[in-house]
Amino acid sequence: MPTPLEDLSAKHFREQLHSPFKVQHEPAGTITLELIDVAENGSSPKMELFSLQFRGPFRPRLDQRTHCMEHEKLGEIEIFLTPISADQQDGTMYEAVFHRFRKP
Repeated sequence: MPTPLEDLSAKHFREQLHSPFKVQHEPAGTITLELIDVAENGSSPKMELFSLQFRGPFRPRLDQRTHCMEHEKLGEIEIFLTPISADQQDGTMYEAVFHRFRKP
C-alpha cells in the first residue's frame, strides 16, 4: 500500500536528497531517479508549496503522468512527474509540484 503523499512534506523529501527512487517502466524494467532538489516557493501558514526535481537516464524517458516510486525510507509513493529537460550528458530531469492546504 502506497504511503499517502499528504503524510510527506518538503522536509521529508529534503532528508532524502541524493538518494535513489526506483520506478517501474515497461519494457525497460526499473529506472532509477535521483532526488536532486527540493524547493519551497511561497509557502504560507495555510498553503504548502514545494517542488521536487529528479534526474534520470537520458533514455528511456518516463511519460508525464503519475508514477509509482519506491524508496528505501519513504516506501512506495505515487507522484505525478513531468519531464522538464533532457540531454545526453546530464540525462532527463523530472519535476513534481505540490500545492496544497496544510493540515490543521
